[in-house]
Amino acid sequence: MDENPSVGDEEPPPPEEENPPPVGEPDAGTPDSGTPDSGTPDSGTPDSGTPDSGTPDSGTPDSGTPDSGTPDGGGGGGGNNVPPDANGWRFLGAAQGAPREVLGVTEDEGGNLWVAGGEDGLCLLKPNASTFKCYTMADGLKPWAPWKGKDPAPEKRYLKVISVAGGPAGTVWVGYQGRDNCESEFYKAPGELEDPAIYKSGDADRVELQDDGTLKVQHYDIHSPAHSVPGYGHREKLCTVNRIVWDKQRDSLWFASNHGLAWGEPNYAGAETCSNPEIRAANEWVYIQKDAAGNEIGRETRQRCKFGVMEHVHPAILMGDDTSEDSRLAGDVWGVAVRPDGDVWMGTHIRTSRFKIMTNLEGHTVGGPWNFEAARKQTEEKKHVKNRIDVWPDLVGEADKPTGAQRIDDLISDLVLMPDGTVWLSSFARGLAKMDSTGVVTARHLAAEHERFVSSLERDPLDGSLWIGHRWGGGLMRMHTEGDFVSHNSVLGNLAGLPVWDIQVVGSGENRKVLVAFDAFRDKTGNITHRGAIGIYTGK
Repeated sequence: MDENPSVGDEEPPPPEEENPPPVGEPDAGTPDSGTPDSGTPDSGTPDSGTPDSGTPDSGTPDSGTPDSGTPDGGGGGGGNNVPPDANGWRFLGAAQGAPREVLGVTEDEGGNLWVAGGEDGLCLLKPNASTFKCYTMADGLKPWAPWKGKDPAPEKRYLKVISVAGGPAGTVWVGYQGRDNCESEFYKAPGELEDPAIYKSGDADRVELQDDGTLKVQHYDIHSPAHSVPGYGHREKLCTVNRIVWDKQRDSLWFASNHGLAWGEPNYAGAETCSNPEIRAANEWVYIQKDAAGNEIGRETRQRCKFGVMEHVHPAILMGDDTSEDSRLAGDVWGVAVRPDGDVWMGTHIRTSRFKIMTNLEGHTVGGPWNFEAARKQTEEKKHVKNRIDVWPDLVGEADKPTGAQRIDDLISDLVLMPDGTVWLSSFARGLAKMDSTGVVTARHLAAEHERFVSSLERDPLDGSLWIGHRWGGGLMRMHTEGDFVSHNSVLGNLAGLPVWDIQVVGSGENRKVLVAFDAFRDKTGNITHRGAIGIYTGK
């Protein structure tokens, strides 16, 4: 059996045929909610060598998604450089039935390998299996929510799995890409018809593997019903889930989505009422009804946490003289990391912020652990400008309401929290940045034209080094010492020219594994000309 995904009948990715994508700002209106087009990677002429594919391990892979608390291992660097080691890699591709697209890869605590396979669906390789099984809507995946009890017509349903996070044995959380314009469809002008098949598309599922190989699926409809969020009616904004992080210690999920960050209940079973009494208590609020003269005429207790979610927060900035909600520019969330205290670092296309979901009462008289609204205000309100960190600074400060020409959007693609509190942030177009625990940016790297298109990061618990995946040009790197980058392209063969959307690490110590999602190569018309693959690294 040929296990090498980069050889065979397929042609390797050609050298660069067009310029990299423009660095310009996202749409200043409703930000683009899709997954960035993988385009034509600036890969140069790929190495024609054959990666060492090995034989898939038939044993039980090391289990477990790393705890979201303080990682084990070193601090901000990994010490001496480790040269690329072909013997440390094995690759899974077409020969093993892997999907054409590989947008994310994870492993649950039972050793099951799950792959976000785009339109090919959710793909699974069991510990003792030699081939993947891919699941689609026909198997129960549900990339939509009903509207007023009705599902969309079959021809309006769209499946694209773009993110995965492993959970307990047999469980994986799955993020979907919503249909085009899903973020703005609910907010059409009066008289224009909204299509629920669009604004209810996407979001996420919890998927549980059953003993007979079938799936049990529970959908997360990431929205806010009317009267659940202070100051808002029914809200339908988030629909594309770029990354998912499981905070096992606090029994929480974080959905990094278009337009904002949302919280989810890991064991959500479909009820309207959230199950955690502490979270319900922290998010209960009172609506005061008043007459035309401003006199109180009634009170109503309301609840933010409903249907297993709370949404959303974003470190938005004003983009014009208008100070209405619609004038704020939010940007997609791609970077998420949970701090040891339970607060969450989130990186967006516009700003980075510490979402103080657990510590918002510090220095304040209102709030407390799990109080989503109090934490949201400490990211979004004007007076908390210091908690909207401009990693690659605009030409003018936020108070001056930078125009599109004055903005240098950060375009954060991922972020990693180190044990000493340092945060590393990658950008789809600007390279790599280092930030201390207080949010001060202390260094920037990888600014050169051929290496600045960074799409994924992960810390290696074996030695504290940083794995760096590129969307364009750089392939896969590893940083053991700050500023000293070791390319692994020489042992990746044709895979070095493919975009790396996701890197995850499972296990710890000598048993850890680095999982790398090498996505498909597309030509200028969008057709896949070279399949993606999964890389599994167990070397030093």
